[in-house]
Amino acid sequence: MTQKNDDIFKLRNLAIQKEQARQNVKSDLSKTRERLRPSNLIQEAKYKAIEKVQKTGETALQGVKDNPGKVATVAAAAALLALRKPVTNYLANRSADNDGAAKHDAEE
Repeated sequence: MTQKNDDIFKLRNLAIQKEQARQNVKSDLSKTRERLRPSNLIQEAKYKAIEKVQKTGETALQGVKDNPGKVATVAAAAALLALRKPVTNYLANRSADNDGAAKHDAEE
């Protein structure tokens, strides 16, 4: 009779474990569904993007503090590159004005 009671006890424990496992699966599935909702995915992506931008900004700021000379050189080169057309036009117009003035002086 002891064997029979042990078997019943084991079966009962297995049934309890099975029910707990079923509840765990249901809970995990519910959490997964909630996490995979489009609005939650978008919110998580925004949070991660903001976090990444902040980290990158902090790294860049530290780089500027560590290398001010290099940053100034790069900034000056970028400014010259951005302003190359206006500067070229200004110099071309200035030399054209000087050529015209020189011709005008030579004719007089």
